[in-house]
Amino acid sequence: MKPYCFCLTVMALIVLSACAPKSPISMPQSHLPPESVPEIGGPVTDQRTVADDSAIADREEAQNPLLSAVRPVQRPRPKALTRMIRNAEKQLKNKQPQLAFSTLEQALYIDGQDPLVWHLMARARLDQGNVVQAVSLAKKSNSLAAAYPDVKEKNASLLRQAQGRAD
Repeated sequence: MKPYCFCLTVMALIVLSACAPKSPISMPQSHLPPESVPEIGGPVTDQRTVADDSAIADREEAQNPLLSAVRPVQRPRPKALTRMIRNAEKQLKNKQPQLAFSTLEQALYIDGQDPLVWHLMARARLDQGNVVQAVSLAKKSNSLAAAYPDVKEKNASLLRQAQGRAD
C-alpha cells in the first residue's frame, strides 16, 4: 500500500506542476529607438533616383529633399521573365497575338507588377482588334510604370492608336 501511495503522490505533483501558471520572463526593455531608424527631419541617406531624370531630380530635390526617398526605382527582371518578354515580342512581330498573350499571362505569375508585361498584353489585344481591353491593359501598365518612362511613352502611343481605331 505504501508504494501505491507514493506513486499516487508523485503523479499528483506532476499533474499539479503542469497546471501551474507560467511566470513571465522579464526582458530588459529600452525606450530608445533603434539606431538604424533615421531621425525625423534629419538628413536622408538613401537617395533613389532614376538615371534619366537626373536634371529634373536635382531641381525637385532642391525644393523637397525627401522626394528622392520615395522615387520609384527600376528593379532588375528575372532571366525567365526577360526570356518570356522576348518570346512574346517575337510572337507579336510574327502576327501571333493570341500566342503572345498566352506567354504574357504566364509571365504575370513571375512578376505581375512589371509594366512592360502589361503593355505587351495591351499590344496583343490591340492587334486582335479588342480595343476596349487594350485600353484597359495599357492603363494598368501606366499605373505600374512610374520608374519606366519608356513604357509610359509606348502606352501613350498605344492609347492614341486605340483611340484612332475606336473612332
